[in-house]
Amino acid sequence: MPKPGAHVQNEQPREEAPKKRVEEKEKIIILKIGGSSITHKGEEETLNTESLNWFARLIASSVNESFLSSSGTYNNVDSSRSKPKFIVVHGAGSFGHHSAKRYGLRCGKAVYIDELGTAVTGTSQSDINPSKRQKIGHHDETINRQYQMEGLSKTRQSVQKLNTAVVNSLIANGVNAVGISPGMSTPLLRAHGGTSLPNDGDDDNDSVEGMKLLCQSIHQSLQAGLVPIVHGDACLLYDSIRAGILGGDTLAEGIATLWDESVGNRKNSRGDKISRVIFITDVAGVFSADPKADPNAVLVRSLKVDRNTGEVMIDKSNDNSDGNEGERSATLNVGESSHAHDVTGGLKAKLGAAVTIVQTGISVIITQCGSQSTEKFVKGDWTTVSDLEGGTLLSHSSSS
Repeated sequence: MPKPGAHVQNEQPREEAPKKRVEEKEKIIILKIGGSSITHKGEEETLNTESLNWFARLIASSVNESFLSSSGTYNNVDSSRSKPKFIVVHGAGSFGHHSAKRYGLRCGKAVYIDELGTAVTGTSQSDINPSKRQKIGHHDETINRQYQMEGLSKTRQSVQKLNTAVVNSLIANGVNAVGISPGMSTPLLRAHGGTSLPNDGDDDNDSVEGMKLLCQSIHQSLQAGLVPIVHGDACLLYDSIRAGILGGDTLAEGIATLWDESVGNRKNSRGDKISRVIFITDVAGVFSADPKADPNAVLVRSLKVDRNTGEVMIDKSNDNSDGNEGERSATLNVGESSHAHDVTGGLKAKLGAAVTIVQTGISVIITQCGSQSTEKFVKGDWTTVSDLEGGTLLSHSSSS
């Protein structure tokens, strides 16, 4: 019995785990790995087996345990922290780009052939040189369509081989992975993709709706305990009779920016959120110039994005690179891909996708395949970007 006058505190029921911890378990990271990182891009349909196996092992050691197979033991699994779910998007590399190049397929572009059998490319026939356009006007449209569909089918066949190889590598490392081929499997999804509308005056919003359907398909896989592996693809353009490319960077952008709108209110969504996007490339991050062409190129450690205007500025406060900081420019000379067979726009397209993602409030890292920096980022260590050997962080500015 307590003494008279003593304060008696009723035993309180044990509280559930803080909601924050529950939310952490439901965070989703989009890993977009470039095709040039897991293939030898100069050699048609040739895997970079070492890089692919590294990537598969990294996912196996970093993903939420509910996505691992029931057989085997995983000595490298760290159970001391909550782990994320992953959405993997990969480029085509030497699987797809060579075929697309042969047939003139590009992101947001259609290929036409003139009466001499020459492939010419544009967003519409009005983009093509008038002399060539006149020749096309007299050419059999059926032949044009057959040529484009031949390019689409062969490009898809090639990139699906790579998708199978990625899935096989993940399964071999104990990850329950499933391939998702978006181009012709998702109604309304078109080659322009992402959140952009066509530039030809067409108000058709179908591709945005198609991207939302793709998000729902991906969400269904995650809910089932499967890591979705989505690939850049060849698919139809808006008129449904021409072919083009839907690149992996565009897919990552579309999934990230439309995710909440697509699955946020769906049953059993459990508040799943895209927490970050990591672009894994064949270079250490974003440089002040092309490091493969300019020996004076400087790695930029942090970029700030204005959420309203999309303006990008170098954040020098998080930069510990060598060199005279006062001489560094606040602008970037970002070029196209250095790979001859790249049909998706290279780093310029990647950075554009990253900026759009950051404008929605999601931070982005651009980092190098095979590096310790990437391993730390994937495992959730974003606190020491400037202390690591590589990686560029893109986040929104505090004023936006």
